[in-house]
Amino acid sequence: MFWFREIAGWSLVVFALVMLYTGLGYVTNLERPKVVEATAIMFAALGVMRAGIMLIRLSTAARICQTDRTGPRAV
Repeated sequence: MFWFREIAGWSLVVFALVMLYTGLGYVTNLERPKVVEATAIMFAALGVMRAGIMLIRLSTAARICQTDRTGPRAV
């Protein structure tokens, strides 16, 4: 089950990076920069990235707890 969360988390992080790239494109448009629109997209992208990182952390913790229940591994 934690694999679904990890895949969803990484997809949200990639989507947030695409959103950040889009916002950066709005600001760097030399003919007519759209600063207000870029600000809104950047804040939304940061929220999406934060949610993605939270899902990745949650899936990592679930994987650690699952391996802890099975007992120590022989080294």
